[in-house]
Amino acid sequence: MSHSPAVVQPDQELIIEILNELDIDFTFDADGDLAISTEALTVFFLFGSEGDLFTIRTFYDRHYSVDEKPLLLTALNEWNADTMWPKVYAFTPDNGVIRVIGDAQLYIGAGVTYEHLMTIVAHWVRSAIKFHRWLSDRLAFEEDDAG
Repeated sequence: MSHSPAVVQPDQELIIEILNELDIDFTFDADGDLAISTEALTVFFLFGSEGDLFTIRTFYDRHYSVDEKPLLLTALNEWNADTMWPKVYAFTPDNGVIRVIGDAQLYIGAGVTYEHLMTIVAHWVRSAIKFHRWLSDRLAFEEDDAG
């Protein structure tokens, strides 16, 4: 009889251990949230208040104007239709500047294996970066087409 792999309950310490193992530099924001920060994006590793949901939320640093919104939404919808992670959306705070945010979530209430969690973290971080590159290329193509 084979034994099942050990199940772990993800928390911030475990994600730090995984980021270290993946050789990914990380930081903490003013609220103590764990993040990966680059010039182009910031990836946060968040846990739901009930402890059953793990979210990787990416804030892309490029801002968009209201005039760019139709083109931006077309691109975001295209990505969401073709790609599982991250799901991306436009967020417009009170200042009217549009930001793009990406989310990927995993139910962790019953626990997960360490290997699965490491694979998910590595894949989601790569996907967040891949989306940034894709969107930059996609919008540059549209601008070239219009110009």
